[in-house]
Amino acid sequence: MKRLAWFGLLLIVTLPATSQQVDPHLAGPDPWFSTFSIVALDPATQELGVAVQSRAFGAGAAVPYAKAGVGAVATQAAANRSYGPKAIASLEAGLSPAEAVRKMVEEDPAKLRNQVAVIDMKGRTAVYTSPTIDAGGKDAQGNPAYAGSIEGKNYSVQGNTLAGEEVVKAMAKAFETTPGRLEDRLMAALDAGQSKGGDRRGMQSAGILVVRPVKDPNNDVERAVDLRVDDAADPFKELHRLLDIRRANGFSQQSSQLAQQGKFAEAIAQQKKAVDMNPKSDALHYALAQRYAQAGEYLNALTELEIAAKMLRRYKEQAARDPVFEKMQQFVEFKRFLGTN
Repeated sequence: MKRLAWFGLLLIVTLPATSQQVDPHLAGPDPWFSTFSIVALDPATQELGVAVQSRAFGAGAAVPYAKAGVGAVATQAAANRSYGPKAIASLEAGLSPAEAVRKMVEEDPAKLRNQVAVIDMKGRTAVYTSPTIDAGGKDAQGNPAYAGSIEGKNYSVQGNTLAGEEVVKAMAKAFETTPGRLEDRLMAALDAGQSKGGDRRGMQSAGILVVRPVKDPNNDVERAVDLRVDDAADPFKELHRLLDIRRANGFSQQSSQLAQQGKFAEAIAQQKKAVDMNPKSDALHYALAQRYAQAGEYLNALTELEIAAKMLRRYKEQAARDPVFEKMQQFVEFKRFLGTN
């Protein structure tokens, strides 16, 4: 754990948040954009990510900044939104994260109100935490607050106006020990930080940003994950739901690929996972009907078609034209579903 005292000694990084934030839940302006965040690299996939939670509106849109193949930034406290593009430009010019952070802070007259973290494609991190918001400081209401950071292999966690040092310790441990994709590990870090009290003022907004190198410009996008909850009593609940929707779409894509290979049992299993994660999706139910039909499980296919059609009536017309259901057209039950019997 590094407690950074003076900007000349800084080393660690994060992305931009809003400056001079006014908390709508308080009577007057709040001097701190109270936040905990993580910046990280997945060396295996070359993905970079940032995740954040704050008792302020729109942190997911303000704090994270990242560019695939270059680096990621989180800027918070009385954050400077220019830190994101400035840090990326410095990394692209060959500076290390420590040099990039030092340059930004030295040039910023408002540095005594800032906290920023940066990570590059080598997994190197640097963080600056102003001494005026360091451990032992006071929040807007005069209560003791914690600000600090922890750097680990391919990540940095940081925060200000926190319930205590255990927040960043729990985040670091969760990121190190959670398996899976980068966005899942980032979410685990946020959950762990909140379990230890998180932002001492409470919860309001959260976000996860993951960028990846684009292999095929025609079929790929840099922002692999870009999810935000701007205002909610429990933004993590909604963020988990959004992640589940994204995972569900991934399972559905895998299911389609397996079906193309003739592996229908495995395709059904993957599609059922997708439906379980997002049962309100008419498209996922229709896709499951297709998988069942391809496997010759026609009654199960009809059940899923009926569910999809209740959500969106056009699936009746679509099913009538879909060659996947051609063998079902002779069945009385299918004709009844189409309304042709």
